[in-house]
Amino acid sequence: MGFVTTTAEIMAFLASKGYHKETGRGRHGVKMVNGLTRIPITAHKRDIATGTARGMLAQAGYSPDDLMEWRNKR
Repeated sequence: MGFVTTTAEIMAFLASKGYHKETGRGRHGVKMVNGLTRIPITAHKRDIATGTARGMLAQAGYSPDDLMEWRNKR
C-alpha cells in the first residue's frame, strides 16, 4: 500500500526524532544526521515515490506507519 509524502515532511519528522540537517557537497547535498546515522535526503519539491520514502525512513529505523502517526498528531 502506498502513501504520499514530501521531502519536507520527512525532514520535519526526522527533526522531531532528534535528527538535524547537515549540508554538504556531492550528489546528496542534504543529509539528516543523528549521531553516526546519516540519511541522504532527495531534493524533490513535489511528492516523492513511496519506495524512496520507505527507504529513507527505514535507514532511520522508522516505518511509514510511524510517519503517519506523527502526521496525525500534528
